[in-house]
Amino acid sequence: MGFVWNVMLSFDSAELWEDGEDEARETCEPLERINAWLPHGRLVSLIGPTYEDDVGNGLDANLYGGGFKHFDIEGFIEVVKAQDWRAQSKVQLWVKGGEEGVGTEPFTLIKIGRRRSDAAVKAAATRKRHAAGVQVARTKKRKAAGRKAKHVEPGAAAHGRGR
Repeated sequence: MGFVWNVMLSFDSAELWEDGEDEARETCEPLERINAWLPHGRLVSLIGPTYEDDVGNGLDANLYGGGFKHFDIEGFIEVVKAQDWRAQSKVQLWVKGGEEGVGTEPFTLIKIGRRRSDAAVKAAATRKRHAAGVQVARTKKRKAAGRKAKHVEPGAAAHGRGR
């Protein structure tokens, strides 16, 4: 026996459609890149034909998965996250690790939100600092303007106000 990582990947049907095409493709670029990264094997469709009489409908989903021994799960997760998904919020990655044949832990959902590059993080921090600086400057101007408005020159009321 050995340690095995089981993975399931689900994504929106929009990934399988090319602009202007009349039919969905069998696969999509993100899935092809993920499979190219896998050193041994590939993710396979988990929704094979299940349309038998009187047993209900087959699974209507894009679901792929596999079990892998000696697997770089962190690298795999990063590869899935790095893909240019059309509907990133609809991508789900489920993982489960354990000894082959005796894994009792449930699958865990891995969040696939957009990763931000270091440059994007720095740019956002710079924008926040700039916005804070602008807000401080505006507050100072308002306070100065308020002080000027409160300070009335002697005799100003007698010269033209209220006439």
